[in-house]
This record gives sequence, structure tokens and C-alpha cells, in this order.
Amino acid sequence: MRPDPATEARLFAKLAKTGLLAAGEVASIFEQARQAADAGKPTSLSSLALKSGLISKELLLQYFRTDGEVVPELPGFTYLAKLGEGGSARVFRLKTKGGQTEAVKILHETLASSESDVKSFLREAALLKQLEHENVIKGYRAGRHAGAYLSFMEDVEGVTLQEKIAEGGAFDEDGALFVILQVARALEYLRGHGIVHRDIKPGNILVTEENVVKVIDLGLAATGGTEPGDTAGSGSHTAGTAAFVSPEQAMGQADLDVRSDIYSLGATLYEMVLGELPFKGDDAELLQKAVLEGLSAEATKGGAISAHMHYFIEKMMAKDRDIRYQDPHELISDIENQIEGKKTLEHEAPPEGDEADEMQRRRLARLRRKRSRR
Repeated sequence: MRPDPATEARLFAKLAKTGLLAAGEVASIFEQARQAADAGKPTSLSSLALKSGLISKELLLQYFRTDGEVVPELPGFTYLAKLGEGGSARVFRLKTKGGQTEAVKILHETLASSESDVKSFLREAALLKQLEHENVIKGYRAGRHAGAYLSFMEDVEGVTLQEKIAEGGAFDEDGALFVILQVARALEYLRGHGIVHRDIKPGNILVTEENVVKVIDLGLAATGGTEPGDTAGSGSHTAGTAAFVSPEQAMGQADLDVRSDIYSLGATLYEMVLGELPFKGDDAELLQKAVLEGLSAEATKGGAISAHMHYFIEKMMAKDRDIRYQDPHELISDIENQIEGKKTLEHEAPPEGDEADEMQRRRLARLRRKRSRR
């Protein structure tokens, strides 16, 4: 299948910018393609590059598959596509000789000489290999090949919550709770293994085509407090993503537990249903606001979300972690009760006006009394 002209143009421009192809020669084939189009004989950039000997067919195909990335040749595998890139690694989809697909995470070359970065990368791979849960990405194996550090894991067809929010804006409340419920189950599983994720956010939550949610990227995970080599708590660095970190994480406390992940999940829920982050500013301002500022009453109480959704967000994002949900099981129970309550009401005549408001107030009061008895 021949790539479209826009994709070709973007790829060749990237190859020139990164120095993988000589900029002058790339400019020359762009000019040749323009002249051919003006003459009524449009010619693709790829055919011109191959004809001139600028690049081999095999390398060009690999660049198309990997979005112009230089990647190590992996015997027995064929690169199919680039899936994503973060601050420490890139992820690609591969096909095995048997026709199965896997994902491979490749540590950035600039970090391969850093002992702490390599240790963190391999530690995440070891964790993922040990874990078995529907809502946590599964790892297979890891190692080093051609100077690159690799981590192989299950290939999941889907997009991140970050991408879904960017494409479609705010979620409806039922859809948001469906996602949060699955992440909470993943957090409960991780808690049972003594693991704190420390970087729960929309970009680390994958939603498959079958609406199964997968928590990904355990690169910052800790098995109780900070890990050797992590500078959280030193005052110079805080692990996690500033817009989603809990107050205790923002302050660099070492005794983080699952309640910190619950706060981050609450911030994720906030963005899902309100279409914006709880706080705004640069990283330093966000960390300060996580510790000092409460949620905007206008946003959470101004009618944009239901009373129940307001309750979930407020409890998940309480500044005092002793007031938050104390473990994911409590959160799971409340969400399931909320979902079941809605299912029950579907078989009854829907209340209207003051009656509907009163019913919602009663259900919220029951939920709060139940929490206070635990």
C-alpha cells in the first residue's frame, strides 16, 4: 500500500531534520516532485528517493513503520508501527515469525549509559512480568540487544485516555465511572503486591477497542516508599506528573501508599468529566497548588457534574489522605453501588423535578453514612 503524499512529506522532512538523510538531497527530491506535479506527471517522494539511490527500499520501509526512528534490527521480528514515545522510551508494535504481535519498549539511547535509568527500566520490566491482571499491561521479557535495552509486552489495540479526552472532550459520568472502576481494580491488585504506581494519569491509562482498561508504565512504581536512586524527598525532584500528584507526593514524602494513587485517579476523573485539569500553571505552580489550594467550588458544585460525581472527586482528592478513600476496595464498592443504583432506577418511572433532587440527596446521604461506619 502506497503511503499518502502528506505522510511521505512529513517522513522525509523528519529524516532530513534528524540527519538520517542529507537535507540538501531531500530538498532536491521535494523540488523534483514539485516539477513533476507541475508537468502533470505526479511522482512520489519515495520513488524519487529510491531511484536516486538516496535510500534503500528496506530502510525506507522500516522508517515508514517506525515513523522515521532508528531502531535495532531484531532477528525474528518485523516492525509494524510506532505506538508512542515518552520521556524515557519509545514503544513499537512488532510481528513475530509466527504472525503474533507484541509491543517492545526501547529505552532512549541517551539514557542507556545511565545506571539508574537502566535499573529503573529493567525493574519495570521485571514487575510487569510478575503481574497477572486484566487491567494491568502484561510484560513478557527484557534484555539488551545491539546496545539497546528492550522490554517486550502484550500488544494492546487501543488509545490512551489522554488521546480520548483530546479527541472527544469530557466524558459522560457513566462512561467515566466505568473507566475509573477498572483502574481502581488494577490499583487494588497492585496494592496487594505492595506496589504504588506513583504516576496515574490519563496518558498511562489505555482503553482497548473492547473497552477494557489497562494501566501502563510502571517506570516510577515503588514497592513501599521510594526506590534506591530515586530523589523524591530530597527537595530537588518529585516523582510523578505535576498535574496529577497528591499533596504528599508533591512534598516529596517517602511514605507514599495507595492513597496517593487514589488522589491521582481522582484528578484523572476530574479531567474526564470536566474537560480540564483541577489546577493550572507550570510544574512548580501545580505542585504548590496540590498542597495548598482546594478544588474550585465553581467547577465542582456549579451544576456541571452531579452530586454523586462531586462526592467521588472530593473524597478521592481530599488534601488529607486520612479523609480520602483508604484503599481502592472502598472506591470500587461505592462505584459499583452507584452503578447498581442507576440500574435499579432504570426499571422504575423516572422521578422528575424536586422528587429527583430529593432522591439524589437521599442516595448521597446513604453513601456518606456508609463511609462513616467503615
